[in-house]
Amino acid sequence: MGRRTVSIVLLVFLAAISLKAQDATFEASVDRNPVGMGEQFTLSLTLGNGGMGGGKNLQLPDLSKFHIMAGPNQSTSMQIINGAVSSSLTYSYVLQPKEMGKLTIGAASIEAGGKKYTTAPLTIEVVKGSPRPKQQANVPDDLNVQIGENLFLKAVVDKSHVMQGEQINLTFKIYTRVSIANYAVNKNPALTGFWGEDTENPKNIALTNETINGKQYRVGVIKRMALFPTQSGTLEISPMELQTVVQVQSRRSADPFDSFFSNPFGQNVNYMVKSEPLKIKVDPLPAGAPSGFKGAVGRFTMNTVVDKKSTRTNEPISLKVNIAGTGNIKLLESPEVDLPTDFEQYTPKVSDNINREEGRISGTKTFEYLLIPRYPGRKVIKPVMFSYFDVAKRDYVTLRSSEIEVTVEQGTAQATPLIAGGAREDIQLLSQDIRFIKVSSGTLSRKGEYVHTSGTFIALLLLPLGCLAGAFVYARRRRSVMMDEIGYRNRKAIKLAQKGLREADVLLKGATPANDQQSSKQKLQFYAEISRALWKYLCDKLNISQADLSIDGTLAMISQRSANTELTASLKSLLESCEMARFAPTSLEVATMRKTYEDAKRLIVELEQTLNTK
Repeated sequence: MGRRTVSIVLLVFLAAISLKAQDATFEASVDRNPVGMGEQFTLSLTLGNGGMGGGKNLQLPDLSKFHIMAGPNQSTSMQIINGAVSSSLTYSYVLQPKEMGKLTIGAASIEAGGKKYTTAPLTIEVVKGSPRPKQQANVPDDLNVQIGENLFLKAVVDKSHVMQGEQINLTFKIYTRVSIANYAVNKNPALTGFWGEDTENPKNIALTNETINGKQYRVGVIKRMALFPTQSGTLEISPMELQTVVQVQSRRSADPFDSFFSNPFGQNVNYMVKSEPLKIKVDPLPAGAPSGFKGAVGRFTMNTVVDKKSTRTNEPISLKVNIAGTGNIKLLESPEVDLPTDFEQYTPKVSDNINREEGRISGTKTFEYLLIPRYPGRKVIKPVMFSYFDVAKRDYVTLRSSEIEVTVEQGTAQATPLIAGGAREDIQLLSQDIRFIKVSSGTLSRKGEYVHTSGTFIALLLLPLGCLAGAFVYARRRRSVMMDEIGYRNRKAIKLAQKGLREADVLLKGATPANDQQSSKQKLQFYAEISRALWKYLCDKLNISQADLSIDGTLAMISQRSANTELTASLKSLLESCEMARFAPTSLEVATMRKTYEDAKRLIVELEQTLNTK
């Protein structure tokens, strides 16, 4: 027993020396190549021999030609083979190609041990259809069967028969009777017909015991999601795939020296597991929906508020509609607001606050409308209506706010009193009757000539009538312009977009290469301003409501009015890169931000020239 202890201590000591002596490596790899169009694959960035200490300042390559479906998933591993230690830290991303052909993934970089390491570029071949599935590599058939009998992945739902829009809780569990060194998500499930929201994605799995068919398994939760079906019928949740590293005990050798120098932890085997697909039956919502129903399902409350009830013409007021409750919060669409005809309304600003605790999706969604009154008077904003389907009551419910009264005063200031000039500059005509001494003889007129028959008198007499007619025509044209909401939004689109770009320019000039929390937040605000300016311009220019916003739909409308495919492709790439920077931030370099800003300026000018000529 004493010799065995000494041997283990010696082995660990030699391992520590070996680990310290090795240089770090940084490699990029994919789990499959070629890849079928529409399929997902995993990009792994592995820091070797420096992974246990960790790396910093990971810089990803340009992934604009791929959808980032998940990631980064982080895993670590350590191996001791014949006294040599190898450790690794792996960042994995699940990607889906956007186009066919040979796509290049450039070099990634990371810092470790005071040095900078880069990967070699990868070329991914994207083909039509599905390539042959990858087999379990280097796994003997008997070992493959043995692992398969003791390791599986299971998808579980709390209910398999629901109403359209009703929440379903989906859980992926791994069941194992073998030792797993690490795992990575190889393929997330396709959720066609569902809107999904992650509620739990643990990095460290807490294992529990569960007995199935007389066998005891260690069970851990890989992922929990809340699903909301967006259509009726029989929908399928496709399998999730995990790439695991299973530790298999090596067979003992009769030679004691072979036993000493062999890996005491056994052999590491790569093994892929996947769950079975699930069928969900979804019933359509019953007939008799209110006219204002837009697909909201759950249980909600609503309140409306304006920032002021007294204002002046051409001065904006803010109307906020807050909807709170449980259900498909992110899918809620903006309620219709019935305004006086002389109010100008802009597309509402939407914000939400989602709560994912205890497996229920709840929270609030706020729609902020900017309203501009154009004429004075007592104005009434009619009650806002919001309808939803209550799953518990199995009936439709309509919420109604109170009407809001706003007093609008004339915003144009009165003209200031005139001040007399010349030699009498010290005297002001403030409604006083002052007659100065007449110092000139004046002008004389010929006898028999009368003022009322002169052309000047007739012109002065008709001048007020002409001014009155001109004012009447101007007022009618102005009212017509104000009533033409589409035309007004079209003309104002470029100015509002340039205003948004100016705000983004301020954030760009204040951005620094620092990677602290404040700098990252400022950079995210930059991409949000760019995205907001682009979408605001497209909404106003193409007369698209916020409920109909989508990249594909907007690009289709532009394509109908312009044959410039390069313009639509550039716009799509810019919108997607902004969304990726906001919701899956990886590298927020100042140089990339500056290029994004210049591209946005150029595209808005090109769109303005193209759409105005069609």
